[in-house]
This record gives sequence, structure tokens and C-alpha cells, in this order.
Amino acid sequence: MPKALTNISAIVILTLIGIFVCYIHYFSFDFPYQDDVTLLEFINSTQNTPWNWSHFFQSLFRVDNDHSIVIPRLITWVDYLIFGQVNFQHLILVTLGELILILYLLYRLFKRQQIHLVYFIPVAFLWLQPQYHEVSNWAITGLQHGHVTLFLLASLLFITEDKAYALAWAITLAFLASFTFGNGFIVFIALAYVYLLQKNWKNALIVGICLMLFFACYLQIYQMGQAAKFHWNINHILFSFLGFIGASAMEFPKIGLVLSWFIGFLVVSIFIFYSIDHGKFNLKNKDQGTYLGILTFILFSAGLIALVRSAENYTIYSRFQLYAALSIIIVYLHILLHTNKRFHSFLLIGTLLYCIPFYCLSFFNHSIAQQYQKMSFLADRINWKNNQCILSVSSGFLWNAKPIILEAENNRVYSMNYPWDNPFQHQEAISLPKESLTFQAKEYKEIMRQKHATWINHYYWLEFQHFPFSTEFKKQWFIILQSTNQHANSYILPIQFALNGKKNFLSMENYRANYGSIKINHESLKAGNYEMYLWNLDPENPASKNRLYALKQLMQVDTSLHTLKLN
Repeated sequence: MPKALTNISAIVILTLIGIFVCYIHYFSFDFPYQDDVTLLEFINSTQNTPWNWSHFFQSLFRVDNDHSIVIPRLITWVDYLIFGQVNFQHLILVTLGELILILYLLYRLFKRQQIHLVYFIPVAFLWLQPQYHEVSNWAITGLQHGHVTLFLLASLLFITEDKAYALAWAITLAFLASFTFGNGFIVFIALAYVYLLQKNWKNALIVGICLMLFFACYLQIYQMGQAAKFHWNINHILFSFLGFIGASAMEFPKIGLVLSWFIGFLVVSIFIFYSIDHGKFNLKNKDQGTYLGILTFILFSAGLIALVRSAENYTIYSRFQLYAALSIIIVYLHILLHTNKRFHSFLLIGTLLYCIPFYCLSFFNHSIAQQYQKMSFLADRINWKNNQCILSVSSGFLWNAKPIILEAENNRVYSMNYPWDNPFQHQEAISLPKESLTFQAKEYKEIMRQKHATWINHYYWLEFQHFPFSTEFKKQWFIILQSTNQHANSYILPIQFALNGKKNFLSMENYRANYGSIKINHESLKAGNYEMYLWNLDPENPASKNRLYALKQLMQVDTSLHTLKLN
């Protein structure tokens, strides 16, 4: 193919990388979100004087919620040693580097097939998108799933490229993956499966013995966690299993769930067919062995997740959609391997017809949630400094996280800057007519059942049907709750706008609709009456130009009755 096409392909891939890097950097924020506090808890535990190595390793290998997260803890500790404080934005950037490195390892696999660079473009489209934003923009989840995937690819490359001491390096990486996240031990299974396909019984046995050795060590420190629930529902488990594998299709409206089941079934069928084919005819085909090893990991991971997370309903989480994207990539590369070169262009066009709409829909569907999460983190910082509360999560989570964050601040392990320029000091609030913005309070209660506890997650949504001002993407709108008692502090909450319709967006309307809601975990508020203000925080304008509007409605919070009322 002409050199110009190579250059164009390289430009397209590098552009997609650049977009992905800028996107993650824009939405990343230094804030301990939910499970991130376990990383702070580990750093808190290292602040003993004198230094105690025994306590350090005990805390390092401690199992939290069924996972031994040694590698994420070590990375957090290194960040703390280098910078003097933990910075969660740094940890997200580490994950970003891992995701780009994984793309490079996929390119290494692709390059072994000796085909033109243009055929790698679908891989970049499928990988560099925000569907799995719980990995790319959540510190602890990124450090877990990013590292496990990286260790998987690196270990398989070692044993299929005949590197020196390949088996030793692969087993070492498998141990690291196993002490990164709960499904990391499946890397051992993937390695053993590749050796079994090659009929290398000796190495397969060695890997199996190492897996047993890992479990023998792991059971010594294992404690039953909260998330896993083993309620047998074959229907939920089977369809969640297929849905996890094909979850990239969830971006397509109306047909997403059914299409994800179909793709999952297709991936499983291809895996079975080529496993049989490899065992009969292709023992020396290293590329196929590598692809089957990766699919082994994905299928076992999807089965494990479906088993422990699908007891009551179908469940497809963003963080696990990382493996859905990887499954499509591996199947595409695998089919390229077994397709006559004269049909490659048709396969390329067909894959692009799937992955380009998927790529665009992924950004369209998830950017609004990313912005809302960043606004929530900003509000949480302000609420923490004003009232030592975090309103983006349930009161139960706040009760667990609060002592950890307080200890981290006291030990100077972590600190939150104060991104708050009090709008009440710069201007008088502009009074809005009552009919211009009216909220309706809707109460929600969820019974949260886990193995060791059951509680009620109680919260309210303040819903509105018409927003009187512009909802363009760059504008950040918040509601400020100001107690009628002048000595009390105020609270701030982000407004979550609905996603505008695709047809409306394409006809040049705003990305966000002019209706939406505000979630209030009211049990974290102090009891009393609150005046409500609408605040436009525009980072590009000075504070004096960020308008403050007074609403006519009042909010009443009664903590004894656990109720919220609007007057």
C-alpha cells in the first residue's frame, strides 16, 4: 500500500490518542471517590513512629471487599513518597499511561501479522473511548483493572515470543495481577490454557502449581467481603455473562442489550471453534494462541463477575466494559489472522461501520456523566471544608469515609484545596419569579443487602421541567442551600441536566437538555430551613460575573423524621 496511506493511518491513530489524553485530563479531579478512601486508609496506617515493617506489610496485603489490592496501594504509597501527599489525579494519570501502553502491546500483537497499519485504526477507535470511564477516571478502579490487563498482555507476549526466562517472567506478572484485583488470578488460567493448546504439558503443570500456591497464600489473608452475593439465578448469570462480553453494544439505543447478548454469544462461539482448531492444526501459531489466551481471561472474568454480581438482576458495570472493548478488538485481530488478504478491506470497512458509531456514541452518552461527576467533586470539596460532609454519596458511605479523610488531613497525607469564592460576598442575589424554576421533591428508598449488613439508602431527587437559562456544556450550574440561621454554613449541589436527544443535538441544539434534577442525600444535611440559590460557576469569568439567583422555594430538612419538604 502507498506510504501516504501509512502516514494518514498514523495521523488518525495519534489523533485518537491525543483526544483521549485531553479528555481524561479534562475530566480528572483530585478527590477520593468512594473506594478510593481505602488507599488513604493504607497511607494513614504507614504513619507509625517508629517505622514498623510488619504492620506495613500486614496493611499492604490486607484483603478489602474480596480483593488484595497490593499494587494500587504500592503506587499510592510511591506517589505519597514523591510528592509528600496523595494526589488522586496523579493516580488517574498513571492509569492513562497504562491504557496507552496496553494499546502499544495490542499494536505489538498486530504487528506480528505483518499487515498494513490502516487495519489497526479500528483497534484505536474501540479502545480510546469513555465507555469504561469508571476505569479511566476513577483512581482505584483504574489502578486495578488497568494493571491486571497490562500484566495479562505482557505475560502472554513473554511466553509467545520466546523471550529469555519467559515462563518465570510470565508467572511473576501473574502473581502481580493476582495481588492487584480479584480476577487477577485468571491470568494464571490464561497462561495455562495457552500452554495446553501448545501441548506443552510441563509448563502448563508449572503454571497450575503456581496458581495453587497463590491460593494457598491468599486463603491465609482472605476475609469475606461485602459485594459478592451467591444467589443462583441461571437466567441472570447466563445473560449477564454474555452481556459483559458484548457490552460495547450497549451504546446503541434500543437494540443495545440484545446486541450485547448476540456479540457475547459470537465471541464465545469463536473462542470454542478456534480452540478446537488450534488443538488440531495450529500448534505453532503464536498469534492465535495469544488471542485465545486473552479471550480465556475475558470469558473467565465475565463468568466470575456474572456469578457474584448478577444474583438479583442483569448487571453491566462501566468498569467491566473495558473487557468488552478488548473482546471485540481480539476477535477482530483474530479474524484478520484467518482471513485471506483479499478480503481484509471488506473486514476493515465492516468493522469501521461498527466502531466509528460506537466511538461517537460513547463520547455522546458518557460525557454528560463525566461532567456531572467532576462538578460533584468540586461541590464535595466545598461542602467538606464548610461542613465536613460529602453530599455526592449516601450518608452510610460518609460515616465510613469521614474518619479516614480526617486522619489523612491531620497526618498531612491528603488535603483538599478550597475552590470556593463565596458568591454572597461579591453581589446581591437576583430574585427569580417562582414560576421560572420550580422543583418537585421525589423520595427514594433502596434496601441495600450485602452479606454482613442490610440498610436503607434514603435520598431525594429535586426535579425540574424547565431551566430558565442556557444549558450549554461549559456552564456549570449549582444550587446553594443557605440556612435561614445566619450562623450556619451553606451547602452546594451540582445540577444534573438530562441528555438532549441525538436528533436535537445534531440540529445544533444544546448537548444538555433544559430539564434535569438534583440528588440530595439529605441525611448528611443539618436539620433546619434553607433558602435556595441558583449559581452559575463559569471558570472563564471572574467571580463577580458568576451570577447568583434567589429562588422563591424554601427547603425544610427534618433529620429526626428523615424527611425533606419544599415550601
